[in-house]
Amino acid sequence: MKKMIFAATAMMMVAMSVSAQREVGSLTLQPKFGGNISVVYMDDKNLDYEKAGGMVAGAELEYRVAKWFAVSAGAMYSQEGGKTKIKDLNMVEKVNLDYITAPVMANFYVWKGLALKVGIEPAFKIHDKYDVPAPIAASKYEFNDIKSFDLRTPIGISYDFGGLTLDLRLNAGRTKIMKDKDFFNGSGQLTIGYKFALK
Repeated sequence: MKKMIFAATAMMMVAMSVSAQREVGSLTLQPKFGGNISVVYMDDKNLDYEKAGGMVAGAELEYRVAKWFAVSAGAMYSQEGGKTKIKDLNMVEKVNLDYITAPVMANFYVWKGLALKVGIEPAFKIHDKYDVPAPIAASKYEFNDIKSFDLRTPIGISYDFGGLTLDLRLNAGRTKIMKDKDFFNGSGQLTIGYKFALK
């Protein structure tokens, strides 16, 4: 993760001198990649959480509606998951989750290339793997029957250096990821991308 942040910072410095405003009516395509720090959590004092790292990659389309406002929609591959420690059992269970996400964002350009973002993000599970020690099985904490659909509300901030964009987002899960348990997804996501003008 530290290497990724260093590389993103170096690329921003190279591109800093070419920062530009997008014209109203412009359409861009942005391939992007980066990393997630994610957690699967429940509001329960008997649980401790350990975050997991993963990759995220995909692309977004952005349409500039006004000088200060744009809308974007994308498709991303996202590796998520985490570890949960059940205190009274002194046991840890793990889960790895892969999703295809479709973030739809409202982007408010508050100063030059600086944008504040808010939106909605449907997520479609394409793979899961969990490790549940036997004493946890059949308890209210057990990872099982993970739903194929999750809904999040991302908020974020980004900066454009010419075509190069650094984007930081926080994703809060709004739907339970299991049918009969109160676990939710949460993540922080840092990506770097390049915007190609389509229009």
